[in-house]
Amino acid sequence: MILASCGTSGDDAPGAAAEGQVYKVGFPALLTGAAAFAGKPIVQGAEVAVEEINQTAFLGQGATVELKVEDIKSDPAKAIALYRQYATEGAAGVLCCGLSNEAGALAPVIRQSKVPAIVTSAILEGLASPPHLFRPVVLPSSPGGVYDKFVDSMAKAEAYKTAVVVVNGDVDAMVADGKVWQAALERNGVKVLETIAVGSADRDFTATATQIEAQAPDVVVASTLGTPTALLARSLRDRGYDKRILSSYGASGPALFDAGGAGLAGLAFATPFAADHPVNDTAKKFTERYRAKFNAAPDMFAAQGYTAMWLLAMGLKNAGAGAAPEAVGQGLAKVATQESVYGGLRYEGGQAILESPGVYLEWTADGKFSAIGNG
Repeated sequence: MILASCGTSGDDAPGAAAEGQVYKVGFPALLTGAAAFAGKPIVQGAEVAVEEINQTAFLGQGATVELKVEDIKSDPAKAIALYRQYATEGAAGVLCCGLSNEAGALAPVIRQSKVPAIVTSAILEGLASPPHLFRPVVLPSSPGGVYDKFVDSMAKAEAYKTAVVVVNGDVDAMVADGKVWQAALERNGVKVLETIAVGSADRDFTATATQIEAQAPDVVVASTLGTPTALLARSLRDRGYDKRILSSYGASGPALFDAGGAGLAGLAFATPFAADHPVNDTAKKFTERYRAKFNAAPDMFAAQGYTAMWLLAMGLKNAGAGAAPEAVGQGLAKVATQESVYGGLRYEGGQAILESPGVYLEWTADGKFSAIGNG
C-alpha cells in the first residue's frame, strides 16, 4: 500500500537505518498574491503527503518529515533568501518553484548548492538538473504531450477552421506554450487569425474580447495564467462569444469560478489529474485523504504538491541513514519511475514523463467540471 502511494525508485530498500530521524524540508511557497489560487493547494497537497509519509512509516519507524512553509509573496528574491536559510538550517531537501519566474531566479542558486530541490509547478524549459533539481511536473507542452494530444482530439471532434490565441506576453512560459498551441492548431488545419498578447496582471479584458468577437473564430486558445484565463472567458461571454475556449490545466482551479463565474462555461482543458475522474487507486486514496483533511476536493495544483513531496520522500529513502543533502540528490537521481496520481511516471534527466493523454474536462455554468467524451 505504501509503494502504491509513492512509486518505485529502481533501488528501493527499506529505510530502517533512518529510524527515529527527523527530515527537515523547506518550502518557499506562493501563499498570497495572484498565484495564491495555485500556491495554497500545492502546499496543502504536500501536507497531505507528509502526513501519509509519517503515518505509514515510509522512511522507517519513528522517522518523520518536518515541513516548514513560508510565503515568498511572489518575490523571487524572497525565494532565494529562504532557500539559503533552509540550507543553513539543515534541510535535507526543498520544495520550490511554483511559478516560472521564481524558478528562473532560484534554479542557478540551487545548481550551485548541495540541497536538492523538487519543482512543484513551474513549467519553464530545462529546469530539471540532477542531482540538484528534479521535476515531477508533467510538461503539457512537450512534443506529443498533453497539448498536442488535446488539440488533435478537440480539433477533430469539433471541426475548428479558425482560431485566435491569447498569451500572457510577460510570462515566458506562456509565450512558449502559445507557440506550441499554434503549431498544434495549424497541424490540424486550423488557421490562426491572430495571436494577442495580454499582461498577466491585466484584469479588464473588454477590449481584447471585443477584438476577438469581431473576428468570430471557431475557437479561442488562452495560453494564460489562471486568473487572466477566467476573466478573459467572462469578458468573451459578456461580448456574446459562445464558442469553445481551450486552455491549460491552469484553468482548473475551483477558486477561478469566483473570477469567471458562469462565463467559464464551455472552457475546456486537459489535466493529468481530476478528483472526480481518478485514473488509479493512488489518485482515489489521495482524494480521500485530502477531503478528510481539508473538507474539499483536491485540484491539479494539490496533486502537484502531493506528487512533489512523495518524490522527495523517495530520494530521502534512497539516501539511507543520515540523509545528507548530497546523498538525497543522488537518491533522487536513482528514481526511475513513480506511481503517481496521474498514473505511471518515468524520469529522464530528472524530468517526469507521462504517456497518457490525461482527462479532458470543461467548466459548466454552475462551477462544476464535466468530462468531454473524446478525452
